[in-house]
Amino acid sequence: MLSNDLAFVAAPQRQSVHPPTNDALKLRFWGVRGSYPVPGAHTVKYGGNTSCVEVRTAAHRLIFDAGTGIIGLGDLIMAEYRRSNNAHNHQPLPLTILLSHTHHDHIQALPFFQPAYFNETWLYVFGPQLLGIDLQDSITHIMTARYCPVRLEELNANKIIKNLADTDRILFRATASAPEHFNARQDLPQTEANDLVVSMMRSYAHPKDGVFVYKATQNGKRLVYATDTEGYAGGDARLIEFAHGADVLIHDAQYTSAEYNDPQFPTQGFGHSTIDMACEVARKAGVGKLILYHHDPHHDDAMIDQLEQYARTLFPETYAAHEGMEITL
Repeated sequence: MLSNDLAFVAAPQRQSVHPPTNDALKLRFWGVRGSYPVPGAHTVKYGGNTSCVEVRTAAHRLIFDAGTGIIGLGDLIMAEYRRSNNAHNHQPLPLTILLSHTHHDHIQALPFFQPAYFNETWLYVFGPQLLGIDLQDSITHIMTARYCPVRLEELNANKIIKNLADTDRILFRATASAPEHFNARQDLPQTEANDLVVSMMRSYAHPKDGVFVYKATQNGKRLVYATDTEGYAGGDARLIEFAHGADVLIHDAQYTSAEYNDPQFPTQGFGHSTIDMACEVARKAGVGKLILYHHDPHHDDAMIDQLEQYARTLFPETYAAHEGMEITL
């Protein structure tokens, strides 16, 4: 236990976890790598799956990104569902996926997400329109026969796929199963206890058309998910403002400063942050905890251990994300 209101524990990846209480917000990491999966003996501690973070309330299950980590999450969701429902008592299964963008490592496992094949699933998928292409068209394209044996329309779930603008908000009522989408011209209704609101900002610091950073707020507790974003000199002012006072900031931290400035193969402009950049945002935003995320596939467990220790010299409440990690707000 790190504090009275922030539990931080490791859990076996496929073990069932009880839903949080009505006023709690629970995070669980299913994939923490960037670029591509890296299974093997040297990535056992932190994991080798690509981006996927589960956010759970008593009434809702939100999923940030659909990298390979979502496969294990989907297996767990279906196992839980089968235990709680018999063949004659199927209840709707509402799930929401929030995509930061549609680069391959953030969407590649959607065709392998078991609940997407289940006709009782109500699958809400939200994300940015990139390069002028609707989100549904992007997903449809990667699931054409050239790349995938299953087409989007063959997934049996009830699918609701919507573009988001960075002025939109999504309301998850504690007393309703479906999320409500509001644009800038619509007033957000008065929220009640245990309702959760998701807002977003577009970061342009990732090629070619940026990514969405998400903020989830419930009962005054705030979580910010900021993957695939590159820092600026002096810190990303917009992100610092967006994440101000957050209890938890999950921030891209793919590179060391040496890798970022390597004269032979610099990674500047690749759309990812250094450890120092992530810590600068956390410090200037005054967040409670910083979670280093989107680990470079070349960084093994021993190196991430070292990077976590280094980060703590810059921002003491720093933790390197690993598969199975849980945080309760």
